[in-house]
Amino acid sequence: MKKIGCLLIHGFGGSVYEVSPLAEYLERKGYGVICPALKGHTGRKEDLRGITYHDWLDSAEMALMELLESHDYIFLIGFSMGGLIAINLASKYNVSGLITINTPIYYWDFKRIYLNIVHDLRNKEYTNIHRYMKSSGNTTLSALFHFKLLLTRTKPIIRNVKCPLFVTQALDDDTVRKQSARYIHERMSGKRKKLRFYDHGGHLILRSSSASKVMEDIWTFINEIE
Repeated sequence: MKKIGCLLIHGFGGSVYEVSPLAEYLERKGYGVICPALKGHTGRKEDLRGITYHDWLDSAEMALMELLESHDYIFLIGFSMGGLIAINLASKYNVSGLITINTPIYYWDFKRIYLNIVHDLRNKEYTNIHRYMKSSGNTTLSALFHFKLLLTRTKPIIRNVKCPLFVTQALDDDTVRKQSARYIHERMSGKRKKLRFYDHGGHLILRSSSASKVMEDIWTFINEIE
């Protein structure tokens, strides 16, 4: 029986925490899964200093090499900025499929951020406010600069991706605007591509009430390709 390997790539300033529910789900399905920690993403702001987007690409590529050694089918799954990295790898290697989750082309939905803050204040929950404060304190200006460079580099590469594609996007994501999903889906040149929006889930959709549906859809996509 041929072996399926999945490379899960977390987002900018984040960690494997963002994708671990999906990793555990796919492992239960019998797939080989690797979730590399991108260089500098230790949770400490100072560790991002001097790190470039090339380092992030290298972190993911090294993990891909490990999967390629022992698996017949490889699926690249990128969350947020991890989707940009996955697009770069899919344009370079012959993989079985590419899945992007809330991957940015157009970022920061300021209307949604405002509504989230109002919701927190009215309900005295402060969940979103704490998340925004934590996010702003976990990165550096140089890291933000290299995120932008990675985005700029990736946009023209999308057309080079010819493997099957599944683009997923939460409509209430405050970090990535829904137009990003359409941009990726429309510009990818392969014939087998799928786009799915979810009404709820926010940016950390794999940690939301929509996670089970997203994971099931990803598993279905992999099985259809396999």
